[in-house]
Amino acid sequence: RGVAGSGGGGGGGGSSSRRRRAAPSSGDSASAKGSDQAILVSGESGAGKTVTTKFIMNYLAMLSKRSVSSSVLTKTQSGRTVTAEVRKVDIEQQVLQSNPILESFGNARTVRNDNSSRFGKYIEIQFSSNGTLLGASIKTYLLEKVRIITQTEGERNYHIFYEILQGGMTDEDLEKFSLSDYTAEDFRITSCSGTYDRRDGVEDAETYQDLTDAMDTMGFTETEQTNTLAVTCALLHASNLTMNALSADECEIDRENVHLGVFLSLMGFTPEALNQALCYFSIKAGKESHTRSLPKLKAEKGLEAFVKAVYGALFDLIVRRINSSITVKSDGKKRGGSQSDKLIAATIGVLDIFGFESFKTNSFEQLCINYCNEALQQQFNLFVLKNEQEEYEREGIAWSFIEFPENQDVLDLIGKKGSGIIPILDDQCRAPGTTDKTFANDIYNKCKGNSRFEANFRQVGALCFGIQHYAGPVEYDTAGFVEKNRDDLPKEATELLLSSTNNFVTTLAEVLSGTSAGAKPGKKITVGGQFSQQLADLRAKIDLISPHYVRCLKPNDMLVPDHFDPVIVADQLRCAGVVEAVRVSRVGYPQRYSHALFVNRYRILGLRALKNASKGTVRKKPVEVLVTAISKRILDLEREEDAGSSETDDAGTE
Repeated sequence: RGVAGSGGGGGGGGSSSRRRRAAPSSGDSASAKGSDQAILVSGESGAGKTVTTKFIMNYLAMLSKRSVSSSVLTKTQSGRTVTAEVRKVDIEQQVLQSNPILESFGNARTVRNDNSSRFGKYIEIQFSSNGTLLGASIKTYLLEKVRIITQTEGERNYHIFYEILQGGMTDEDLEKFSLSDYTAEDFRITSCSGTYDRRDGVEDAETYQDLTDAMDTMGFTETEQTNTLAVTCALLHASNLTMNALSADECEIDRENVHLGVFLSLMGFTPEALNQALCYFSIKAGKESHTRSLPKLKAEKGLEAFVKAVYGALFDLIVRRINSSITVKSDGKKRGGSQSDKLIAATIGVLDIFGFESFKTNSFEQLCINYCNEALQQQFNLFVLKNEQEEYEREGIAWSFIEFPENQDVLDLIGKKGSGIIPILDDQCRAPGTTDKTFANDIYNKCKGNSRFEANFRQVGALCFGIQHYAGPVEYDTAGFVEKNRDDLPKEATELLLSSTNNFVTTLAEVLSGTSAGAKPGKKITVGGQFSQQLADLRAKIDLISPHYVRCLKPNDMLVPDHFDPVIVADQLRCAGVVEAVRVSRVGYPQRYSHALFVNRYRILGLRALKNASKGTVRKKPVEVLVTAISKRILDLEREEDAGSSETDDAGTE
């Protein structure tokens, strides 16, 4: 796995040794000072960010042990329902058990990593004034929904599908969801890459058991668990649905398909409603509404969009359900009130965000991921390098400013309003009749003046472009950019979900209708626009708190243990800004204390001087007296050492 290291820490009161212990430092600071902290975990894909985040959360959970009572309905092994059984559940354990759930539904095998998080998450852990862990809240970013439909060679869909199909689910449940006769090779969304296993030795059956145990701990009822798995299984069946072409511009659902009946039953749809939603669309002309048919290819694309949207809504609903179990409910009182043991006094945020990505083919998802990494890298540079050096200048310390890489031009290239790639893409998505080609031509015209942008003859011919990122050059293929950014779900599909006889499915429709709540009236928010706003909010939050950094380093690119490639590690250190941070610390003053803390800690070294100064007529600051006394003592010791060395040399000469 990766090697965890860390960059900068808190401001003037923190020492470098505390920075190297990010989790203990954050926990101590939060409980002692009541200040909000954050630990930002970053690194390349496969470097060990997810595992590192688990270690941090385990440590923070151990800071406190508190039990809560919850009344639940459970079933005995004989199937008998026991009502109002009260059990003790550690809130710390509930917070930790969010990980197996999110990993099953949000992690997948990629070329570089067998348990890659295909979403970003910020976990804000809440503490009382006496250090008791009260709860947590989870915010997620940019789930990679395109993975639901297709995966490249050597990659898999999300773990949950293989956990269900490869030994995790009981025979009884497989029968219930009509999966007894199928394997992962039988469904389009799990077989398109030809990859079914994990290289890290983890068994899908075991992680499925971890998932169900975590759901039990989190308080998911049996009905909630069944509904969640039912929709997941329904999407497997949906991926195998087929269309029959009736003419060049009309088609219908294949009624003979063996998966159709199961899908309809699990989702609570009628065949007529499904056919109407996928094979037809309505347009309004004034007050009149007209229905038009869709050709087979467009209906199939609509089905894919439907599957992606439902899975995205299911993931969002799972996150909401987790938060409802572990988040402290607001009572309207401010921090520091009389009920200090029940109020949130401080928080520690843990950010586990996608690592920098560069694959053989890079698309819209990689652009967003690398944009996020660029923004967080700039925040790291500003906090650890620039602010540190500016502090020396404020204190009047003689200092030669160290230059460090600046990437504002890359951030402007990607996200600047009016001329950035994502805003240009947003404008294209709102205009009628635009395609990936019109988008590519637009960025070729508007971005060609940026030195970080590349579009040579070969790239223009292939509708590609390149960006020189802080971590190296990446080439992006614009194919699918417009569709992915729009992420359109026809209103007919939303109406289909709302028409379901299954209340859980209608809830998914409500989640979908709420995803664009941040958009202005009459203006649909795009995926890129929403992600840019989330990134801006995240950076604003980090700027207001004390961040600590953990840089995860991947020892080799072969996913093998006990092999350390110094070239690869050194390159990651340079790209992550760690080399510059070390340079600043080496030539600067990494050990820093407030005057009061310094006097309190080192008073014993200058007791006589402090006592004499207190009796003097001229008032002197204790810190000045102590520093002078210690400095004089150090010089005296050095002179004595030099004198002793000279006498030894003379004796040796004689």
